[in-house]
Amino acid sequence: MTNDYQDLQHLDSEDNDHQLRQVPRPPQPLFRRFCSGPCLLLLSLGLGLLLLVVVCVIGSQNSKLRGELQALRETFSNFTATTEVEVKALSSQGGNVGRKMKSLESQLEKQQQDLSEDHSGLLFHVKQFVSDLRSLSCQMAVLQGNGSARTCCPVNWLEHEGSCYWFSRSGKPWPDADRYCQLESAHLVVVNSREEQKFVQHHMGPVNTWMGLTDQSGLWKWVDGTDYETGFKNWRPEQPDDWYGHGLGGGEDCAHFTDDGRWNDDV
Repeated sequence: MTNDYQDLQHLDSEDNDHQLRQVPRPPQPLFRRFCSGPCLLLLSLGLGLLLLVVVCVIGSQNSKLRGELQALRETFSNFTATTEVEVKALSSQGGNVGRKMKSLESQLEKQQQDLSEDHSGLLFHVKQFVSDLRSLSCQMAVLQGNGSARTCCPVNWLEHEGSCYWFSRSGKPWPDADRYCQLESAHLVVVNSREEQKFVQHHMGPVNTWMGLTDQSGLWKWVDGTDYETGFKNWRPEQPDDWYGHGLGGGEDCAHFTDDGRWNDDV
């Protein structure tokens, strides 16, 4: 029994020693395993070389960027200079265009003035031709009448007691009508008698027609200087009234025939 116990105890001791031998050693740090001695020196040199490469690359990129920036500055400077030159050229061209426009305007004004003068001269010659034609027609009429004395009126004019009358069918303000008659070497009609009143009334028709009577100066006057106060009159009742209610400003300063032949003052 004693030997068995000892053998068993010895066996347990051997098993324990075997288990102790099989327990793994704790791992050593990686840095201690790989960076000890010459290995650490090589690692430092590698890191330094890598850092040097990175610095060189960054320096190269920096130089490249500086070159590109300088190129951009030069390009922008050239663009600015070119733009300034073009702006100056455009300004110069604009000034030239402005001067040409003024020159053309001056030429156009001169041409218009010359054309107006030519038109005035042509109109004068036409009127002179018409006057000469009327005179020639009258001379021919006198010759055809064996030299008998009679009033010679232009074409489409009517003769009455030695005067010629033309009845217009167009409407004009009194000043325009008066000016038109003057251009025809005539004047608006001046009524000197009842017979002349009847003649005018018969030919004018049922329309209002101006006559050569106005009080624009404050007193009624005939355009040919005939005395108004002692002359013939044919006003409507309560006329002239110099009415201001028409809203056109001022009173009524011009006389006209009404549709029944009697006179009225109007604007």
